[in-house]
Amino acid sequence: MTFKPLKIGIIGGGQLGMYLAKAAKKQNIQPFIYSNTKDAPALKYAYKIFYGDFDDKKKLDNFFSKVDLITYEFESISAKSIAGIEKKNKIYPPINALKITQDREKEKKFFIKNNIKHAKTFFIKSDSDLNRLKSKIKFPLIIKTSRFGYDGKGQKVVSSLLDLRKSWQLLNKQPCVLEEKINLKKELSIIVCRDLEKNITYFPSFRNIHKNHILHKTYTPSGISKEIEIKLVKTSKIISEKLNYIGVLTVEFFIDDKNNIYVNEIAPRVHNSGHITQDTFNFDQFDMHIFAICGEIMPKLLRKNEGIMLNLIGTDINKAKKMSLNNSYSKFEKTKIYKYGKKVVKLDRKMGHINFFSKNKQI
Repeated sequence: MTFKPLKIGIIGGGQLGMYLAKAAKKQNIQPFIYSNTKDAPALKYAYKIFYGDFDDKKKLDNFFSKVDLITYEFESISAKSIAGIEKKNKIYPPINALKITQDREKEKKFFIKNNIKHAKTFFIKSDSDLNRLKSKIKFPLIIKTSRFGYDGKGQKVVSSLLDLRKSWQLLNKQPCVLEEKINLKKELSIIVCRDLEKNITYFPSFRNIHKNHILHKTYTPSGISKEIEIKLVKTSKIISEKLNYIGVLTVEFFIDDKNNIYVNEIAPRVHNSGHITQDTFNFDQFDMHIFAICGEIMPKLLRKNEGIMLNLIGTDINKAKKMSLNNSYSKFEKTKIYKYGKKVVKLDRKMGHINFFSKNKQI
């Protein structure tokens, strides 16, 4: 392996950054955090924290000068603001992967180039694009902004050309992708880990349930067939190799009513659906990301428990204890509540999660 840094810089001070910082400290690596808000959960484990906007190049450059290695907890970082960083610091996942995954149009074109099956997609940037495509598109479809969309933000299901025109107008006619809506049966994710030596390991698939476009529950094991599992893992490995990826990569999949597999999107980071790994595997997704980017030998992953992760959204955090005692989870032997320490409760804000788990009967 190449090296083990003494100081790691994490862009983003949210819950993902917090758990990455915790994982780094377990490896005797000092986590430096760059956050755009004082309400930063990562402060709990940060060796040192820096504050500034994510497009403040001067403050970012100062932050980069203090560390040996850079990583990030989310993909909505201005690639322009971190341009040139690769000449000064190591950054993982690589910037090229960030540029592709933070823009839905680039991501879909990456899928097309590499023959990765996904929902049929069209791109609109102008009225002429829409006029040209109106005879080719089929409804219902989903309009999504090419940039800065997450948890259902910047997207809408539309059922007619008139509806599409109105929805695009409400999105200020910014560049968008149009996806044909599939008959969804299951949503799954694979978290794959690729290290500096290009070794790849992965967590077996997770089954995800969304509510109002926000992840509600994650199940492990996912309960899918071995045949589908093999296909999901193969596709995830191909994506990580084509991106020349280093670190943890999350690939989200759709399964339709005929068991066809589609890649929905990819996230160049640890992921909400991976929170269940904190209590169901010998190492969690945060440990694996630190191992992968810091030159450590990645351990073999073993599931020790089966379980369900329940997201705590908004005011759920105020009734977490009551929710943890819900009879529908009584089959699980253990329950653990994770609170992110965010001071302000907001609608649709991720405030924590609960893991319900017990010894895996299948192993």
